[in-house]
Amino acid sequence: MREEIIIMLIIIILIFLLYLIFNFSILNSIVTGIVVGIFPYLIYQTIVNNIEKEKEEQFIRFSVDLIGLLKSGLSLPIALKQLEKNDYGRINELVKNLSSRIDWGISIEDSFTQFAEESNNRMIKRTIQSLVDIYKKGGNLEQGLEAIINSIMEIRKIKEDKKVAMHENIIHSYIVFVFFLGIVFTFQIFLLPFLQISLPEQSSNIDFGFINDLMYYISIIQAVFAGLSMGKMYDGSYKAGAKYIAIFLFMVIILFNIIIPIVPKGMFLVNINM
Repeated sequence: MREEIIIMLIIIILIFLLYLIFNFSILNSIVTGIVVGIFPYLIYQTIVNNIEKEKEEQFIRFSVDLIGLLKSGLSLPIALKQLEKNDYGRINELVKNLSSRIDWGISIEDSFTQFAEESNNRMIKRTIQSLVDIYKKGGNLEQGLEAIINSIMEIRKIKEDKKVAMHENIIHSYIVFVFFLGIVFTFQIFLLPFLQISLPEQSSNIDFGFINDLMYYISIIQAVFAGLSMGKMYDGSYKAGAKYIAIFLFMVIILFNIIIPIVPKGMFLVNINM
């Protein structure tokens, strides 16, 4: 995490200096530097979210396989030895460590608790904690684990059904944001030049640079909050909104720093005058 913060600060400073060289306002330079600088963090957060999802998927696979072996009559140490041969992706090492601890005679409660700590995953920790509580109260390990995993799979199924139902809303959210940027583009390219021509006396009182910066800041705010709401709505977590924020901010940066500067202002006015 420290590396991402250092990279973010370096990018912020570089973008800030670059914009100052090209005579952008200090505030605009600071905002753009911060927006571009947080991209490494947003990318990092997206990668972390994907890794955590993969851990959870593999843990459920591991649990289902363990339940099957325990049901077949194998003892826990032998079952874990069998599961060591399987590929569980990012939790392979955790499974091997769990098997080794059981072999060394460490208690089941301590072994599974250590497994949960090593996973550094909230869902796995909650599941193991529930399993340990059941086992300490005299419950059957196999039945307890099966009941917990069935509950988790049922919840995940409900979430997946929710995602399918929400997919159309996510598409609409993208369309709404693109439409918003389209309005901003139209305002910048057509309306402001029109005001300068149609209101020549009053136009001198209008700070067009301030308006341009204001639209830029509004677009950034819109991108951040739209991304957060999409993450919460679609994935149930504000952290999951990092990827949506990155996409929206990228669109804003492209529009204000590449498209708008190269598109001739007031193109339709030229056609009308001709």
